Amino acid sequence: MNVALCDDDIIFLENLKNKLSQYNCSIFSFSSAEKLLSSSICFDIAFLDIELDNNISGFQIVKALRNNNKKCIISFFTNYNKYAIKGYEYQPFRYILKTEPEKLIRQRIDEVFTEYHRNQKIISGTYNGYSFRTSLSDIYYISISNHVVTLHTTKGDFELYKQMKDLCDELSDCGFLRCHRSYMVNFQHVHVMRSDVFFVLDDQKHTTIPIGIRYKYIAEDCYLKETSLGE
Repeated sequence: MNVALCDDDIIFLENLKNKLSQYNCSIFSFSSAEKLLSSSICFDIAFLDIELDNNISGFQIVKALRNNNKKCIISFFTNYNKYAIKGYEYQPFRYILKTEPEKLIRQRIDEVFTEYHRNQKIISGTYNGYSFRTSLSDIYYISISNHVVTLHTTKGDFELYKQMKDLCDELSDCGFLRCHRSYMVNFQHVHVMRSDVFFVLDDQKHTTIPIGIRYKYIAEDCYLKETSLGE
């Protein structure tokens, strides 16, 4: 597991590197965006400062990292809440305020590594004589019709016989939410929520997933937790 750190505050960068020393990973620290962008290493996780002195923001680094590894988990460090809304188009996993208490910062970091390990999980099945395997992070959303579950993924659609309830139990702690009797969404791919639908960033760009009335409040609560600063 390769982890990139990028911050022009050398003291903060060293402190962050020390915090990550407990994890089983290779750490690469960069004091400028140019140094990070010139690296040929494929990173699995990146902790980026949003504001860098050289006028290249953490936002601008994301595209290059995702070109090398589309599953790279991005976490932004910032001193300001105002950047949270702007940055969600880059689909970061976490925003971490530098001014948060040390205990909370360590908790946020731990959540990032937990997410990485979740993304390594595989779901497999057999349907009509063919077998498939796909990682959870590749699933945009899940639907069910006529007792057949369809996993809508980056690699296409996969079908299997399974109860939606069983999938809910299996995936509830992996960033998935049942938002309708016939749908589950992967919050990793949710772009925005409206009162009655989730907009999922998938191959169709913005697929709308309905939110059932009985799931409305839990959907709102989960969405707010996922998109709140530092949560």
